[in-house]
Amino acid sequence: MLGTVLCLFVTAAAPISTMPVDPHSLPITSDLAKTLRGHVEYLAGPKLQGRKPGTAGNREAAAYLETQFHAAGLQPLASLGGYRQPLAEDLGDNLLGMRPASESGPTDGWLIVGAHYDHLGGSYLGADDNASAAAILIETARSLPPLQHHHILFAAFNAEEPPYIRTPQMGSQYFTDHLPSEIGSLANVQAVVIMDLMGGVHWEPLKETIFAAGAEKSPGLYRRLKEAASREAKPLTPDASPLTILPVGLHLIEQIPFIGQVAFSDYDAFRNRAVPFLLLSSGRTPRYHQPTDLPDTLHYERMAVTVEWLQHLLRAVEEDREPYRFEADRVEFADDVASVRPLVARAATEETTIPGTSFLSLWKLRRDRQWLEGLDPTAPTPNDVTRLERVSIRLQCLLADFTGCFLM
Repeated sequence: MLGTVLCLFVTAAAPISTMPVDPHSLPITSDLAKTLRGHVEYLAGPKLQGRKPGTAGNREAAAYLETQFHAAGLQPLASLGGYRQPLAEDLGDNLLGMRPASESGPTDGWLIVGAHYDHLGGSYLGADDNASAAAILIETARSLPPLQHHHILFAAFNAEEPPYIRTPQMGSQYFTDHLPSEIGSLANVQAVVIMDLMGGVHWEPLKETIFAAGAEKSPGLYRRLKEAASREAKPLTPDASPLTILPVGLHLIEQIPFIGQVAFSDYDAFRNRAVPFLLLSSGRTPRYHQPTDLPDTLHYERMAVTVEWLQHLLRAVEEDREPYRFEADRVEFADDVASVRPLVARAATEETTIPGTSFLSLWKLRRDRQWLEGLDPTAPTPNDVTRLERVSIRLQCLLADFTGCFLM
């Protein structure tokens, strides 16, 4: 009898045969995509040995970013005497470069675009995490002209990976705790855009998608995000598909079953100080924090379109002269449902389900699909919010190929 039960369990947990996207099949034809690949190949190459804070490879990555900031025409902050903001002596530096507003006289403050550049070290080279975002940061800095009313700071943060994340040693936390005098106060920061995991590709329905989380905490920033997301971001090559920006609530990412709220990137340092922020990410794949996270596994043409789209968003935010409000508990539930519902519908269909999905997970996804089809998103109950968080975490678990996703 026990053998029969175990056989049934193994069968239910066995994966369904669907194929992941092969990143080697994705063309890299635009000049910008080729340039982005060059940045990633250097930062995530074997010479830098994974860019672990405090190592020679981390210092070489910082030197590379310093060179790129200078080539992009960014100005160092006078209070720092250069592009570097030193952290603890055994960790290394943040890299900060500014492009002043073109308007002479008083400005409306600062916009910050940031991404961490460190990784785990050793055989973990971190192409997607987070050389992909560092590359986009460099090319956005290179191509974005001065804004009229806001200074813009490009920040490559160090020490984001464990054990530094969510500690005072995390580079972005150190930045907010030791703000350069040019900025003065975080009240002078209109908005922060943080990028993390920007190049990964695994599931066909998400091949041209970037998730955008956290802006819902600030109505003005969220309005600009929705406007920018509705604008078709055309690819740079005729054979590619347009970029999709998918707004999701941060609670759908952070609320982990049986654990509670867990922050996952540099946005946390700003969120905790009530600074309006946006997190951009293509999400985890099975290569997350694995030695297989290598430069030849990224979607460079999508990264290139993201550079163009991000410039559009920053120019739109620039038009808002009044400071954005920050409402820590604000949720856009109807938009959350609109983003999650079609993904669940695809994931619950055997022909398009996420690679590696077990029959047990598929059964739960089909229950989720049925629930979402009957849900009124305009009048959610606390149980509805909690269940949608569970659905979102289940999808993320499957996309990263974690074990036990059917338990979520």
